[in-house]
Order: sequence, then structure tokens, then C-alpha cells
Amino acid sequence: MPFYDVQHSLPLDPSQRSSLAKELTTLHATAFNAPTIFVNVKFTPNAQDEGYFVGGEHRPSTNRIFVHVRSGKGRGDEAFAKLAANVEEVWKRVVGRGEGDAGAGNLKVLHAVFIVPGITVREQGFAIPLAGEEAAWLKSNLKMFKTIADAGEADMKTLTADLESRPELMK
Repeated sequence: MPFYDVQHSLPLDPSQRSSLAKELTTLHATAFNAPTIFVNVKFTPNAQDEGYFVGGEHRPSTNRIFVHVRSGKGRGDEAFAKLAANVEEVWKRVVGRGEGDAGAGNLKVLHAVFIVPGITVREQGFAIPLAGEEAAWLKSNLKMFKTIADAGEADMKTLTADLESRPELMK
């Protein structure tokens, strides 16, 4: 499912990581009508001299987010451009805008958001459906999700609770 890789040179404290993860999860789940349990967020601190280059020039201190998503119905350039802009707003709200220009020396600036469509996924033994086909997939697998949740699997408990509180996910 969607995978947000937050690569940062700015040290993020646990509260900032938690807030970013929660807000990015909510953003994605709302933008694409997806259960929150589907959204994965990973934080990768960058070393000061990480070997990152822009335009052939070394950029030792950058913050960027790679968003790996499934392409499909309703997920064209416009939807992805909106998602990228909203990701930037989440960063600014949680981390700040930084002072001065957006140059490589400004540690608070989110320098780039990369949306990488076209992901194929299997999670917990399930082949994840194409984007836009989630509702039918969720309905057809609901009984199995509940069985696994009843056996104590935490992620399936979260998924079934999300489906019960957000019936629009299966419409």
C-alpha cells in the first residue's frame, strides 16, 4: 500500500515524527478513501554528507519525501499534484517553514516531494487490489479480515475497526 519515505537532514524529535506520520496517514486515507492501516510511513535520517546531488551539485542537507502509491482510477497527474502540495503543507505545519530562502542550507525546508505511482503489493497474504477497486475487494475479504482479527492480529483489528467506523470505504 502507500509508502511514505521521509528522508530528512533536520533532526526530527519523536513528537514531530508522530505528528507527521499521523497527518500523512490521515491525508492519504482521506485523499484516496483508504483505510488508515494501509498507509506506511518510514523516517530515514540523512547523514550530513549523504551523496545527494541536484543539477549535478552536491546538496549535503536536504529533506524530501518519496510517496510510493498505486496508480489507477482517479489517480492521475492532478490528484498526485494535489497530494504533493498537501504533503508540503503537512511538513510546514509540523516542522515549520524555515527562515530565509529555500536553499540547500535551510534545514527546515522540505526540498522535494516525489510521487512514485505504479506500485504492486501483497500484504499479510492478500494481493492488494488496483486503485479504485478497493471497495469491492474490502467487501469480498471482510469475513477473512474479521476471522484474522478475532484470532488476535492487531493490524486486522485496526482494519476492521476502520471499516466499521467508515462504511463509505466499502461503497
